[in-house]
Amino acid sequence: MGKAFLVFLLIAVAAFFIYKQTSKPVSDEELKVKAVEERFLMASAKFMGTAGSGLADGLDVAEAAVIQVQKIRNELARLRKSLTEDTALLRADELRGKIDAFCRKNDID
Repeated sequence: MGKAFLVFLLIAVAAFFIYKQTSKPVSDEELKVKAVEERFLMASAKFMGTAGSGLADGLDVAEAAVIQVQKIRNELARLRKSLTEDTALLRADELRGKIDAFCRKNDID
């Protein structure tokens, strides 16, 4: 059992090392888009978590999440205008598609 754990640990360390060596560094622009994406994921999760509750507190949280998603959509539009890297632009476009689909699905203007 101890040897199997040691082998597994060595494989995990090797995989992490290979990943670090082969993955390209993320640029500042990509990090900015990723930060917006993380905020969108948190706001959409908050909305989805309260959507079926029907409680007054849940409605307030859902409304706050909708406002947050709208702000994130506007922030992404402003950020996209300043992006110059193709990878950051692609990631921003993918995120815009996710946000638009989320808003259409949930009747958010």
